[in-house]
Amino acid sequence: MKMFDTIAAIATPLGSGGVAIIRVSGADSEKVSQNVVKTKSGKKLTELESHKLTLSDIHKAGDESASVDQALVSVMRAPHSYTGETVVEINCHGGYFAAGLILNELLSCGARLAEPGEFTRRAFINGKTDMTGAEAAMDIIDSTSGLGLGNAANVLNGALAEKINDIRQDIMEITSHISAAVDYPDEVDPLTDEEVLEKLNLISSKISELIDSFETGKILRDGIHTVIVGKPNVGKSSLLNALSRSDRAIVTDIPGTTRDTIEEYINIKGASLRLLDTAGIRAEVSDEVEQIGIDRAMENIKIADLCLFVIDSNSKLEPEDEKIAKALKGKTTIVILNKTDKSAEITPIELKNRFGFETDDIVETSTPKDKTPAGIEKLEERIAEKFALGTIKSGEVYVSNTRQRDSLVKARESVDLALNGVGMPFDLLYVDLEDALSALGEITGATVQEEIIDQVFSRFCVGK
Repeated sequence: MKMFDTIAAIATPLGSGGVAIIRVSGADSEKVSQNVVKTKSGKKLTELESHKLTLSDIHKAGDESASVDQALVSVMRAPHSYTGETVVEINCHGGYFAAGLILNELLSCGARLAEPGEFTRRAFINGKTDMTGAEAAMDIIDSTSGLGLGNAANVLNGALAEKINDIRQDIMEITSHISAAVDYPDEVDPLTDEEVLEKLNLISSKISELIDSFETGKILRDGIHTVIVGKPNVGKSSLLNALSRSDRAIVTDIPGTTRDTIEEYINIKGASLRLLDTAGIRAEVSDEVEQIGIDRAMENIKIADLCLFVIDSNSKLEPEDEKIAKALKGKTTIVILNKTDKSAEITPIELKNRFGFETDDIVETSTPKDKTPAGIEKLEERIAEKFALGTIKSGEVYVSNTRQRDSLVKARESVDLALNGVGMPFDLLYVDLEDALSALGEITGATVQEEIIDQVFSRFCVGK
C-alpha cells in the first residue's frame, strides 16, 4: 500500500439512489479531479473555498464536450478533512453506471483505486482518529439497533479512548515515579508498598470494569444470536412471524415445511435480536434435504446466545423433545409452550419436572393463523430480563469487539503480575507495568502492530 499517493473510490452503496459520492484523497486530489470537473463559475478547484459545494459539469477526462453528469463538488483541504489530506468529493446522481464512469475517468488521470478501509486508515495515520474511533465508524455502518448505534457513536466521540488513556496515565504515574526514584534517590522518595498496592488495585478494577462490559457490548454490536428450535409443526415459523410482525416464514400444517434456516432481525428495548427459524427436529427423516436442515439446526444451537425451545402444548412430550432439551443443556433458553389457545396436554410444571427448566423461563403463547398472537409481549419482556436490556444506559460506553477485550485481558494480567510482585524491587514491577501500557496502547493504536492494523481495516468497505 502506497500511503501518500492519491486514491479514489465510490463512497456510497452501489445501485440506484438520489446521490452517489466519489471520494478522492491525496496531495494531487485537486489536480486529478480537475481533469473531469468544470465548475459553473469557471473557477479551478484550487480556487474554490474549502468545505463548500459548487455546482459543476462532469465530463470525460480531457474532453469538456463529452458530458457525463451534473454534480455538486466540494474540496476539503488538508488538514481539515476526514483523512487529514486534501479531499475532493463529487456528489453526482445516484446510479452505478454514472458513478462508475466518473471513477474510471479519475483512475485514468492518475488516481489509484482505494483499498478497503484506506480512507479511514489514512485518517488514523494522520492522527484524525485512533483505532477505537476507526472501529466505531464501521460499527455505526453495520449497526442494527438503536443501543448499538448509540454505543458506537459514544466510542467514535472518544469515550472509550478517554477511559483507556486515563488508565494508561495512572500506570505512567507509577512508572515515572519508579524511574525518578531510581535516577534521583536523594530528591524523590520511593512509593511505599501500600501506596503501590492501592494504585494497582484501582487500575486493575478499572480494567476489569471494561472487560465486564464486553458481553453487553457484544450484544449491542452484533445483536443476540437467537435460534428457534423444536419438533416439526409446533409453531416455530408462526412464532418468528409473530415476533417480527410480518409473514417472513411460510406457515402450513405440513411437517417439515421449513427446511433451511430463515433469518430475521427484530428490536427489543433498543437491542437487536438476530432470529433464526430452523428446520423441525425429528428422529426419522427420509428426505436428505430435510436432514441437512436438521443438522444445521443442531449446529446453530451450539453457537446461539439464546435458544427459544418451542413445544406444542396440545401434544404429549416425545423422544425428539428429550433430544432437543439435552442439546440445550448449558444454553440460555426460554421454553415456548405454544398453542395454549387449545386444550393443553402439557403444563409448565410438567416441563420443569421433566427437563429441569425454571417456570420463569417457560412462556405460554398462541400464534393462531389469521388471529392475534398471545404471549408475545411477555416473551419479549423475558428476553429483555435475561439479557438485562432494561439496565443498559445510552450514555455509557461498552467494549464491543474481541480485539479490544483481549488487549484488556492482557493488560489486567500484567497489572496482576505487578500486584503479586509488590515487595520486590520496583524495577521488576516496571517491566510488568510497561507490558500493561503496551497492551492498552494496542486498543487505541498507540502501540499497535502493523498486522493488527491490517486486520482491523480489512473489515471496511472500499469507500470508507
